Amino acid sequence: MTETTATTATTVTTATATDPVTHSAIHPATRTAPPVTPGRKALRFLAHLAEMVVVMVLGMLLLAPAWDWAGSAIGIEAVLARPDVAAVVMVLDMVAAMTVWMRVRRHGWAAIREMNAAMAAPFAALLVLFWAGAVSAGDLMLWGHVLMVPAMAGAMLLRRAEYTEHVHGFDLAWLRRRWPVLLGLTLLAGTIAGGTGDLPAWLILAMALVYPVVGVLRSRIRGRSMVVLQAAGLAVFAGISLLAGALVGQDTGAYVLVAGLVGHGVWDVFHHRADAVVWRWYAETCVVYDLLLAAAVLAATLTP
Repeated sequence: MTETTATTATTVTTATATDPVTHSAIHPATRTAPPVTPGRKALRFLAHLAEMVVVMVLGMLLLAPAWDWAGSAIGIEAVLARPDVAAVVMVLDMVAAMTVWMRVRRHGWAAIREMNAAMAAPFAALLVLFWAGAVSAGDLMLWGHVLMVPAMAGAMLLRRAEYTEHVHGFDLAWLRRRWPVLLGLTLLAGTIAGGTGDLPAWLILAMALVYPVVGVLRSRIRGRSMVVLQAAGLAVFAGISLLAGALVGQDTGAYVLVAGLVGHGVWDVFHHRADAVVWRWYAETCVVYDLLLAAAVLAATLTP
């Protein structure tokens, strides 16, 4: 009986090793996928390109109202109406939409950076010609969009396999994790709704105080170096806040406030990357809030 069982097991093992059909039936995960034909690769490439053109257009359409509202809130409608500024804003809208979509579609950051650079390159070249008086505002917008599509196709050709062979799917979990960005944008909208001319100088100090207070409550400030770092940061931002308060009502005071917001944004990035002192979601929210508020204050200050 034992000898018969051993013989049967040996026969099955031999059949499995030599018979690819039997092996595939037992181990379906090891089955080789059929090769992708050149025609199918071309169709996938064109489908990816069409998908990205649609995302580009949606970015312009969906984000334009936000710029209109923000421009009206902080009084820079005339600046946003300039052809060169409008072109830059439009590129930012398209880049933002493309970044989110490509990340959701599981593209790597290198591919995302290349695609964004390809989208911006035509407008960058045309802006130089526009400022030199060689092209009109209409040509800037027309040819910027026309040249953007082949530029995007060129970026895709740099990573041909990524756009012709890989099946990407959707990473909705990453999108759900970006809720701090939405929170930061909401806080920003509430802040600039009444304009940026009356922002209190102590805003910088209030944001800086959050770090040591939260760090103490969470017991996340440990070691002499971290204590010294937090004390130094608080001292620097307190000094910026006092200087901005002393210069309130002047353009110089606004520039000091902008410098403080940018500096605090860098402070946020450091803590976010190090996962130190405060919650990572708070640091991410604060980065969005600080840097975009700094841009809004600077734009309002520079507007005649």
